[in-house]
Amino acid sequence: MVGAFAFVASALAQPVTPPTNSIEPTVTASQGDLGGRFFGAAPVAGKTRRYYIAAEPQLWDYAPQGLDPICGKPLPPPVVAQRKTGKIRYVQYTDETFTAKVIEHPGLGILGPVMRGVVGDFIVVTFLNRTAQPLSMHPHGVKYDKDSEGSYYQPKPGRGAAVGPNAKFTYVWHMDEASGPRPDEPSSKAWLYHSHVEGDDESNAGLIGFIIVTDPKRARPDGTPADVDREIGTLFMNFDESGLGAAEKEAAEYASLGNGPPAKTWAQVQELLEHGERPSINGYIFGNAPGLEMNEGERVRWYLFALGSEKDFHTAHWHGVRALEDGRRGTDVIELLPASMKVADITADNPGTWLFHCHVAMHMQEGMFARVVVHPKGGSGGASVPKFFGLRESRESLRVERAEALLSANPPTLTIEGEVTVPQAHSIFISPVTIQMGNKSFTFKMDRRGVATTPDGTFTVKNASEFGVIYGGMMQFSARIVGAPLPAEVLSSPNSAPSISSPITVQVGRAQHSATAHIAIRQ
Repeated sequence: MVGAFAFVASALAQPVTPPTNSIEPTVTASQGDLGGRFFGAAPVAGKTRRYYIAAEPQLWDYAPQGLDPICGKPLPPPVVAQRKTGKIRYVQYTDETFTAKVIEHPGLGILGPVMRGVVGDFIVVTFLNRTAQPLSMHPHGVKYDKDSEGSYYQPKPGRGAAVGPNAKFTYVWHMDEASGPRPDEPSSKAWLYHSHVEGDDESNAGLIGFIIVTDPKRARPDGTPADVDREIGTLFMNFDESGLGAAEKEAAEYASLGNGPPAKTWAQVQELLEHGERPSINGYIFGNAPGLEMNEGERVRWYLFALGSEKDFHTAHWHGVRALEDGRRGTDVIELLPASMKVADITADNPGTWLFHCHVAMHMQEGMFARVVVHPKGGSGGASVPKFFGLRESRESLRVERAEALLSANPPTLTIEGEVTVPQAHSIFISPVTIQMGNKSFTFKMDRRGVATTPDGTFTVKNASEFGVIYGGMMQFSARIVGAPLPAEVLSSPNSAPSISSPITVQVGRAQHSATAHIAIRQ
């Protein structure tokens, strides 16, 4: 057994050579963006929901806590050997420059950005492919023309079927009446989207997200369902991290046909497949999924999805809460098949920490479980994640968590703490940071410790590694500005004002991030 695991660990540790992709892109970087039309016409003005999404390589961690926090056990050896792996994910940006990433919803995990609207709206999404292979965005449920189908097959694939490396294409999808919920269905429903050039491999790589469509008669002005207080979304999927391509699997399976010995025997292939299985919820295993939380008394709409292969037959089961499935059946277990898209409505009436898992025994044994937290009324804390997905106001790339001006100090000081999006592996000593408030700007260039000191003040990065690199795409910072360089609106604040609001821009390299700082005034 030790020898067998050594073989598996050695095989999993080898760099995976991507299969040769013989598909010619339907749009290349040199051609520019050939999309943006809907059956030859521009989408209806005033009914357009605009998104900017890139496909980017990322290092994914299936178990960021490094253990099983629910059972209190270490992770199995095959997971320890390959806990982190390369993926490709959909990443949202604030505008067409594709420089400032939107802060991700912590409850989505590996899932891409949520796009949403009401029946009658158009989704217009500019897609940028930052990988070396053709990719796409193919939606379920909404109406599209051939160019915006996002799926490659013969004859005559549409222009957006296979977007080449570094190329852009703008898809236009209409949330027509057939896209939305019927009167006897819940007030909103969700549809998957995913890459569909070589679909199975691309879904396994992590290129998956979803779209929410709401009945306008049952929606708030922002498009969220009016009869719901919170949304949660979960994808049940068995990711394959064996590193085996389809050709290698087929070669081992049909070796007896006399085509020569395969590179690996059938038994070796099966062992690699077994050790490479990652039955996950939102890309997390063994209780590591964050953000599945709600407050007592809330009406929660839970969108459930599955994708994958014949191994992806799942039974999503909640402990402690009950659900109404698709508005018709009370249950605490919902059956999911590959490409299932279901809606469950839950009333959070039972405070506590509860188990949420797939009831297929093998999947649960291999880590397909998570925690669901129902926070009690009157408790010290509540659900910390945003209540709804995909809102315009939540498309922020800079979050100011604390801003305080101490005017009685000599000299006066302004302290700003927050977080801002950066590339996945960002060297803090390469790109300077500039803070702009009003007509004042302050530039800081950090050393490898993440500290910069100038006559204007100090800037400190809180989460850099010992090598001066930030991993994970978020830079946590604290800035202290002193003396006369304070922005005029801070210095001129009337003595009676407990706080003021001021626009702030933080530039990291070429990326500009904007927000509003609510500054507490201390005299």
